[in-house]
Amino acid sequence: MGIPQYYSQELPKRSLHLIKELWPAVQQVRAPGQENLGPLTTTFLLAMATPMIVLPIERIERHQGRNVEAYMDESPLRPSLTEAVSQALGGAPLSQSPFFAEEHWRFARFPYNRENLAREFPMYMSERLSEDTALNVAAKMPASEWASCLRNSLSHGGIIYLDGEGRQSFGQKTEMLAFVSAKYPDGDFRKSPVSLKILRISEGNFRCFLGLWVEWLQKSELWSALAA
Repeated sequence: MGIPQYYSQELPKRSLHLIKELWPAVQQVRAPGQENLGPLTTTFLLAMATPMIVLPIERIERHQGRNVEAYMDESPLRPSLTEAVSQALGGAPLSQSPFFAEEHWRFARFPYNRENLAREFPMYMSERLSEDTALNVAAKMPASEWASCLRNSLSHGGIIYLDGEGRQSFGQKTEMLAFVSAKYPDGDFRKSPVSLKILRISEGNFRCFLGLWVEWLQKSELWSALAA
């Protein structure tokens, strides 16, 4: 593999290529003893998606607004890409982002009531996320909030596998994913969260989103080349 010049952009592109090329093979792979639950496509998508999403956000979007360059800061290296990231992941509604697709994402906020979602995904959360309102809320939420929620979930393991009804039915086939992020008082992670933010999307739509995400990154790079 060649050494990439712009790591945060090359890795997502290469990861998407791996998804496309290896997808037929992954569809034939099943977990030992759980062959009836289908192939390990969800595991594969999440393994590929984490660097595809987290790296561009961490190495470009998170450093914007600094007066000095950070220790792993790619934002000064590609000003046009940085500007594209700022526009797409800023305060505008998610529906205006180039990687948004109608009725893919659902979103809801919940007061934190000491739930441990590693034990159980409450039914009331599943029901709220299944309402049409959750589609509208996701479309209207700031893209920056969407990015923060998705990034935090992938970085810290806040991912929940759900069935086709959006429920955590252990032993059933995974058809949806929930990405969970917590909001802390004054940003102090040592304190108890005040609320939970949850994004939900089907596995098929998540795979489609990854293609749109990388396509947007590539177009941003193209605009940069054309402007040079």
